[in-house]
Amino acid sequence: MGTFLLMFILLMFFLALGIPVAFSITATSLVVLASIRGIENLPLEMIAQRMLYGVNNFTLLAIPSFLLIGKLMNAAGITDRMFNVARAMFGHFRGGLGHVNIIASIIFAGMSGSAVADAGGLGAVEIKAMEDDGYPTEFCAAVTAASATIGPIIPPSIPAVIYGALANVSIGAVFLGSIIPGFMMAAGMMVLIVVLSHINNYPVHPRAKFSQLARTIQRGFLPLLTPIIIVGGILSGVFTPTEAAGIALFYAVVISFFVYRSISFQEFKVILKETMVDSAVLLFIIAGSSLYSWVLARYQVTHSFIDFLTINVKSPIVLLLLINIFLLLIGCFIDSVPALFLLTPILVPLVMTYGIDPVHFGVVIILNLMIGLISPPVGTVLYTLQKVTGVQMDKLLKHVLPFYVPLFVVLLLITYVPWLVTFIPNIFLK
Repeated sequence: MGTFLLMFILLMFFLALGIPVAFSITATSLVVLASIRGIENLPLEMIAQRMLYGVNNFTLLAIPSFLLIGKLMNAAGITDRMFNVARAMFGHFRGGLGHVNIIASIIFAGMSGSAVADAGGLGAVEIKAMEDDGYPTEFCAAVTAASATIGPIIPPSIPAVIYGALANVSIGAVFLGSIIPGFMMAAGMMVLIVVLSHINNYPVHPRAKFSQLARTIQRGFLPLLTPIIIVGGILSGVFTPTEAAGIALFYAVVISFFVYRSISFQEFKVILKETMVDSAVLLFIIAGSSLYSWVLARYQVTHSFIDFLTINVKSPIVLLLLINIFLLLIGCFIDSVPALFLLTPILVPLVMTYGIDPVHFGVVIILNLMIGLISPPVGTVLYTLQKVTGVQMDKLLKHVLPFYVPLFVVLLLITYVPWLVTFIPNIFLK
């Protein structure tokens, strides 16, 4: 346990100093190795090999593909088309554009798998439309923040790809296991919006005429096929999740350039550059996390941690409760992607000793970390929306607080009712 505590405290110290996550993870590993073996005996070749091994993974090719899809959809105006489809179908309910915000996030989730892409791209469209209809900016930002957490849950999902690769479980199974929890999250948020809309007398958007609805669906039909292509291809066994990402990217390029013709080659070069930078940052984190995981395994840190808990915690119910609390706290300080890389190698072997399905646990850990995206002090999605809207953080948090209720309810349900996660994978992948 001593080495585990040293690695955890060192990592928190480096992060508190404001050192980038990738450098913090790598530095922690090097300091621990130096303290055990001595600086002069650092295995430099092994360190380089472990970091390279971490990124040499075919599965991880899906990450830049999904990042590029989200950026393409935003730049090409396809997110506007999706939002208009959702507004035409659901905008006439009380608090209608709040519901539309949730539905649009579900649709966008089927394309990008990224909460920040949802908040920064589609979120700007959603917030402007809601403000134009008379909704308070703080409420618009809060709904958008909460709905953005759906993106990495409903497949495809970048965190699910990362978890599946690290935990050595089927990414397709994690994708399918996330469907019911994702829709439960959406349903809970929509119920809350109904309550808040009646309390605050939020406006109702006029019901769209049939001709308007048909025209809007026609304009947004092709983008709506993207999640069908991804999930349908995986379910049918035609292609793997990684191949699905490549096919979906090709499809997004075709409709952006040749169907809608809404993006120029110069814009595409800028998007490619941004995606390359974002992918490089993620891969650097992955490389550092691979070294960190190797140190944990090499010096039996994981086994010591498991032995400590198995001696002191006998019940899987108590274990899951403790893990949920721990993950929620971690999510407040570490972004979801580096947290997954750090914690998956430690927690998955632990929960498996208690007979907990790793697919079920994967969805639990991802949802915990998604809640962290809208939790201070890190809260990446909160800061993204603060930039988009200019709303002060204290006012934004005040309006986000009610949305923790449906998120925590869904988290407890999927934690202690595992078949909510495993039901669909068991049907299609057995």
